[in-house]
Amino acid sequence: MDKKLEMLQCLIGGRAFAPSHSALAKELGYKGKMGIYRLMDGAVRPDTVDKTWRLIMERYRLTEEFLCSMARTFFGAGLFYATLAAQMNRSHPRWAENLVLSLTADLYDHCSPQFRAETAPVLKDLKADEPNVYWGIVALVYIRAKGIDVYKCKGGPQGAAAQIIDALDRLLYGAYPEKAGAHEAACNLKAMAGGCTGLWSVVWNCVILFRHYAESGFMAEAAKALRLFGFGKRSYWLAPGSVYGPGAEVWLLTEQGCGRQTGGHYLTMRLRAGADICSFGLADAMLLLFWATDGEGGAPVLQVCRGCAEERQWCFYRYGYDAERLELRFEAGPDTVSPAGLPGALRMVDLAEPSGKDEKVWAKILAEWDRSRGEAVFMQAREAVSGITDMSAAYRIAGVSLSKDALTIAIEHGGSVRRYRLPSERYGFLSEINPSQRVVITRHAGSGDTLFADWPELGYSVRLDEFTTA
Repeated sequence: MDKKLEMLQCLIGGRAFAPSHSALAKELGYKGKMGIYRLMDGAVRPDTVDKTWRLIMERYRLTEEFLCSMARTFFGAGLFYATLAAQMNRSHPRWAENLVLSLTADLYDHCSPQFRAETAPVLKDLKADEPNVYWGIVALVYIRAKGIDVYKCKGGPQGAAAQIIDALDRLLYGAYPEKAGAHEAACNLKAMAGGCTGLWSVVWNCVILFRHYAESGFMAEAAKALRLFGFGKRSYWLAPGSVYGPGAEVWLLTEQGCGRQTGGHYLTMRLRAGADICSFGLADAMLLLFWATDGEGGAPVLQVCRGCAEERQWCFYRYGYDAERLELRFEAGPDTVSPAGLPGALRMVDLAEPSGKDEKVWAKILAEWDRSRGEAVFMQAREAVSGITDMSAAYRIAGVSLSKDALTIAIEHGGSVRRYRLPSERYGFLSEINPSQRVVITRHAGSGDTLFADWPELGYSVRLDEFTTA
């Protein structure tokens, strides 16, 4: 019980949930603020500690494990801040940014011998053993070093989250320009910053950002929280009662597993029928992210993403899935201002064994369309939501080799093959890849005609003009 009280005192004292004791009391439904003050003084009964703990979990929809982890984060930030700050030249205008880069790369050459001997090993172990706690400490240290009060920022915690994520992304993307996947994650986090309710949620968004930049396998790790249903790589869906004809709509869900079988998301296309399959085309493209529930009564939440990069927009639905009827049901969240246009229900078309006259017509049309135009429209949709154009048709990868000294990619273009060489010391991630991993040549929105070598499953991207050619 004393441990739980200590954790609450640490979090409340650190203003994790609200700017003041009275504000937190109001958030939790207390009639006055004295209960929070007594808790901070330790002058409460064990059942009062339990009640406050439970109310915080319920109000902010947190698990006990997450709450304990966040308490360790706030405690660690208080423990390490002065020691870390003392290693920096605080007269330098970007000392906070330099500290973040040091903590990201484990670069402590500039620190005192005592720090390197005593503190650095502790930090490295914490990063390996409890990455969420470690990166939360880094986020809190940065926020404190920059003098940011998230409750006084324009827009409150939501505005602060967008500001902090943008600043950290510019810093980290500048240091790691090959990590296009992490930059994409930052764009998503900024777009979803409106969901931040307090300092704890700002810190958690920063943890996700740091882990995307620092951990090459984090995309697959993050995908564990998302649900795939086993519909197959491609599945077609109709609103119940839909009849084929010009203007009719069908939804195509394409599974994106991020290297996993059970976790991932769906690149989704809303297709509108024309007079024939040639005019059956893309009306909209979006990402559907079905969050897995925790099995403790958590509401099934669907995140819908439209647009790409800085123009990306998110909205939220509740969803249900009936496996027997192969039916998805959707209800826009109460705070959703601009829903994505999902119907109330979608039922999957059985292309192999359709039942009923209408489904048989749809199955025949869709199977023919999939064979003739499906891949081209899929590429169009993927470009719309990612801002990345696959140039594989014009620039074919003829071979990839990796030595101790360099990465070499042979690219066939215009009937001839050129070899592109990148020294191994240029980017640290080259030590993590192997020649069998998929690499494609792409163009990125906003980069003109510049070509990139992308490793889409790993989230890495390097400008092709950084390679030397032969």
